[in-house]
Amino acid sequence: MWPVIGFLIAAAIGVTTVFVASRREAAQRGDYPWLLDEVMKLHVVIVGTLAGFAFTGVVLVVTLARDRPAAAQIPLDSVIAMFLVAYLWWVGGAFLISYLPHIGRSGDVAQRVHFTLASTIEYRTVFLSWFALLPLIQTSAMSHLVPILDYLLPISLILGSILLAMAIDGLGLMRIKEIYFSAVVGTVLALAYAAIVEWVAPSARTPYSPLYFALVIFAVNGLGFILASLTPLSSRYDGIKRLVERYGRQLVVADMHLTMASLLFLWLAVVGVI
Repeated sequence: MWPVIGFLIAAAIGVTTVFVASRREAAQRGDYPWLLDEVMKLHVVIVGTLAGFAFTGVVLVVTLARDRPAAAQIPLDSVIAMFLVAYLWWVGGAFLISYLPHIGRSGDVAQRVHFTLASTIEYRTVFLSWFALLPLIQTSAMSHLVPILDYLLPISLILGSILLAMAIDGLGLMRIKEIYFSAVVGTVLALAYAAIVEWVAPSARTPYSPLYFALVIFAVNGLGFILASLTPLSSRYDGIKRLVERYGRQLVVADMHLTMASLLFLWLAVVGVI
């Protein structure tokens, strides 16, 4: 469990750092360049399709596991957990984003926060699915493809962050510079933990790290799901509306850093560094 403890410490330091750095910024509540009601419908279709991919992955891994030696069991356990968590959150994410609150009833900020939290759940889940490919291929006859994925997966993570940053900046809840500052902080802290494991406490390295971080992402997604589920109630409860309007940006800032940190730790786990 040392990787999880390291993540929690790094996340606490990172969230505090980005809060301090962004305290003078404020949400920009101008017009955004999308019709969120229409974009939401497209997301439901995409997420539903990806749920099928994750479920197929679970079936494939279970089939492969029948003929694998015991030495390959730990990576396959991690792969099954990663695909299973991804499947659960593809389904949950589809339901969540389909309940996008009406801007006229729940308010402008509630709709922005709901869409943003749902989008980060999708972002974390898609890379949880993709990172599961690495341990899967490592235990297959296609292990020669591992060096290719060692480059393609982190590059895809960076490219995906561009899309996420564009969406959140477009919604006015965070600036692009804040998002990438959060990513830099998360990277520094994740690499610091990796350095500690490499040179100070090598016994903290465990082959179960990918499985642990699949569960970490399940928990982070669960927290985001709960918070996003409150936003449609802004139309009925003034307390929730005040909470969302006052602290909605801070929730997004914290959620963004947890997104960056959890995926960076997951990547270090699947490549065997931690």
